Amino acid sequence: MKNFNLLYDATIFAKSYIKGSSNRTGIFFAAYNTLKYFANEPHFIITLYIRDNFSNIKYFKKDALLSRFPVCINSKETPLFNIKVHKNNIKKNRNIIKILFYSLRIIKNYLFMMFFYRDNSSLLKSIDIFFSPLNPANNEFKTYHLIKHFIIFHDMIPVISDTDAVNSDTHWFNFIIKSLNKDTYYFCNSNHTRNDFIKYYGNQIDEKKVIVILHATSQNFYPDYDKAKLAATLDKYKIKHKENNKYIFSLCNMEPRKNLIFTVKCFLKFIVKHDIQDLYFYLGGSQWNKFICQLEKEINNFDKYKEKITGLGYVNDSDVNILYSNSLFFTFISKYEGFGVPALEAMQAGTPVITSNSSSLPEVVGDAAIIIDPDSEQQCIKAFEDLYFNEDLRKDYIKKGLERAKLFSWEKTVNKMKEVIIKTVS
Repeated sequence: MKNFNLLYDATIFAKSYIKGSSNRTGIFFAAYNTLKYFANEPHFIITLYIRDNFSNIKYFKKDALLSRFPVCINSKETPLFNIKVHKNNIKKNRNIIKILFYSLRIIKNYLFMMFFYRDNSSLLKSIDIFFSPLNPANNEFKTYHLIKHFIIFHDMIPVISDTDAVNSDTHWFNFIIKSLNKDTYYFCNSNHTRNDFIKYYGNQIDEKKVIVILHATSQNFYPDYDKAKLAATLDKYKIKHKENNKYIFSLCNMEPRKNLIFTVKCFLKFIVKHDIQDLYFYLGGSQWNKFICQLEKEINNFDKYKEKITGLGYVNDSDVNILYSNSLFFTFISKYEGFGVPALEAMQAGTPVITSNSSSLPEVVGDAAIIIDPDSEQQCIKAFEDLYFNEDLRKDYIKKGLERAKLFSWEKTVNKMKEVIIKTVS
């Protein structure tokens, strides 16, 4: 088999790769893990490409994976690295300070491109594959008709949940929609995402080139019931947790589709109904102060139960596994997900999961979790009761979850992608 030159859109790393940053979202991890396993394919010769956030390339040098590949940028896409623009600015200006400023810009950009830049005009002639974990190729790339394009399509959240975003010409999702075509191959992370994609944009794409490739978790999760490690982690997040106390856990952002207000309401009704004193609800995710204000508006006498609900804020990658493992159960009763990684992470970490029957979530959990209607308080409280009072049931779901989670891995996911890509370009 011959070797193929693959241009990998690494813009998402330039935007968000700062170690420990909360900007490292699920799409970031999908992009990173895809690249990681592509790198193991001996027939792919990989070059990274970025379209903006150029100054963050310095982080690539510190990363064991990203530092392995050459990086190219397109100076035509931004005036910042277009030296012709700065030369013209010098000609137009008589101000000595501005002339000096633009001259220094030219020197800086020459030095930058000497270390990081690869000329696109010669590079694109040799490229066989353009692969992007999110963004479509720019217009220049599309003029090279021999390049095959492959893009991961993650979800329809901007269409389903955010009408303001869809109505904005500058929203990133609209750049994707405007670029849709029948020549590009689209990898969807679930059958549900594929069906929605075709439902809304089927006339712009080739259905045969829309391929379901189920995703996997962002990192290696495993059961870890070490109570000393848990105590240290909770202390790190300033949580006063007594040894005999129990907690349920949720990990997501605080946007409405995550259905957290509903979940908290059900939790409080559950503990009041059964006069439970030893159970707490820990929520990982950003924008906690804003969310607390919403809870105070939505829930009567919230102050009375405030100590039962604790926001951890952004949870570091290194702490997530221990928080999953030691929770009595994990809740992820979202109304819409493209895939639903947290539910899979929790199962891998050895904790029972309560999730919703909406969108892609049943595809992820199968029969290894309690699945409920995301609008049914009765079903939610019943699920809480089942897992709180029935230890045997908890153990059964832990066992089922661990077995179910074995079906998902980035190695399997990327191998399927590579099969499609190599078959297409060979």
